[in-house]
Amino acid sequence: MIDKRRTIQEQQYRQTSVGQSFYRLSTHLKPQPIDRSSHSVPDNPNLSPHSTTVEGVYIISVAARILQMHPQTLRKYERLGLIQPSRTVGMLRLYSEEDLAKLRLIRYLENDLGMNLAGVTFTLNLLEQLIELENRLLRQAQVQVRNNHIEHEIQQLFQRLNLPYGIIMR
Repeated sequence: MIDKRRTIQEQQYRQTSVGQSFYRLSTHLKPQPIDRSSHSVPDNPNLSPHSTTVEGVYIISVAARILQMHPQTLRKYERLGLIQPSRTVGMLRLYSEEDLAKLRLIRYLENDLGMNLAGVTFTLNLLEQLIELENRLLRQAQVQVRNNHIEHEIQQLFQRLNLPYGIIMR
């Protein structure tokens, strides 16, 4: 039951924009097949693919149980700056799906690849920079597409007016 719930939660996380980036990068490190046929994912308005904010949804004990980690390990990772869970007014830690994905990646880097925490920190910083670079490149590509479209529209307008394109100076 817990495995099925975890799989559903992972699929919901993968639908978020942040989750897509982290999941895509983490799957390059350790491929995991996704079986979408056996699980139906309920619609969750908090996990919209167009949402840019990720809210904390699990307290530390639940997050530790989901990840099969000790709560003290999660506190240690926070103290080292590897994760920054949000906090309630009463200062309870709230772990988002993004935090859980990051913690899974940390566990993989430590346990499966044998990295120490300094290596994990370096790798996480590198991954975040790669995600930022990817986002900047996507924005630049979108701007270029818009510019090409505007240029094409201007050319068509000149053709409709029977004017040679580029004759008017700005």
